[in-house]
Amino acid sequence: MHRLRVIGRHDMFSGHPAWKRLAAKSAMALLWPIGSLTTAIRCGLEQKAAPSRILDAWLLAVHYNIPPLEYFLYKLWLPERRARLDDYLYWTENTSSLMVLNRAAGWCPGPCPVSDKQLFDTFCTRLGLRAPSLLAVWNSGQQEEGGSVPRRDLWLKPARTKSGIGAERWIWVDGTYRRRDRVLQRSQMEAHIAGHSRTHGKTLVQTVVKANKEHIPYVGETPLCARIVTGRRHDGSVEIIAAAVVWPRPGSEVTQGGDMALIETSSGRICEIHEATQTSASRGLEGKILPDWQYVLAVVRKGHTNLPHYVFLGWDVAFGDDGPLLLETNSGWGSLHLQMMTGRPIADTAFASIAAEYV
Repeated sequence: MHRLRVIGRHDMFSGHPAWKRLAAKSAMALLWPIGSLTTAIRCGLEQKAAPSRILDAWLLAVHYNIPPLEYFLYKLWLPERRARLDDYLYWTENTSSLMVLNRAAGWCPGPCPVSDKQLFDTFCTRLGLRAPSLLAVWNSGQQEEGGSVPRRDLWLKPARTKSGIGAERWIWVDGTYRRRDRVLQRSQMEAHIAGHSRTHGKTLVQTVVKANKEHIPYVGETPLCARIVTGRRHDGSVEIIAAAVVWPRPGSEVTQGGDMALIETSSGRICEIHEATQTSASRGLEGKILPDWQYVLAVVRKGHTNLPHYVFLGWDVAFGDDGPLLLETNSGWGSLHLQMMTGRPIADTAFASIAAEYV
């Protein structure tokens, strides 16, 4: 893990010209001490930490590139955790470290199912993996695929954005499409989709997955979504690294920033809900088994087997009323949350041994 951290830091901005890499790294070297100090103070004050602990967080940031946010989240002042600083995957090194591994596996830039949701839909169709129906594709204000706007609930999703940016869920009610305070007639929706594709680029129109009826009393109408992290060894075998279930908080359409819980990967059992109040309805999910869990694990393993140039992937699976559906896969997958909820570094999973095969 130490070697991966070193290579990851060295590889930052590697896709840019030499002068840009030099400028970016110089700026980081100058600004990191200042930025990490302000973050250490802010996080320390939020946790009512002693000044000595805030200073410790800053010194670790300056000398060992440990982000102060993760210092406090992982409680790295504890002796048993401090002794394992290099066993964590930190957000500042996450992207570059994973890219180092992917390059070692033969990754090259270009369109692929991981970065393009339309290609992911084609990928799922080719492999026989169940995914939400793709109804239409728009680009730069023009419709490229599909028919007229259907009379049903719709998702509008930019094909190439992450973290739910630009995603919109529209509900079909009484002959109109509704989203929050907006109401569109069917004729207006087509113009809206065209405008969306001009603003956000290629836009997919997909069906809305309805929640599993057994989950509605706990989390409402939006389906539970599992993030399952897989790792691919040199011999092509795929292992399950970790998994968590997440759902939107009240008033949100997307799972980003939502409530979550770890999933026991062997059984699909939902563990303790992270940060939910004791009176939260979602507490009723604790201990429940996600439906068709072994099937879901087989699906993500099959998917990763057919994407050999990615060492680690995070798969999003919706547990709808018609069974599990594969939403997308991601080259970045939230190691921060997994390490925070388990209280253990990512090196305690198969991540470390798989990464060692490539570096």
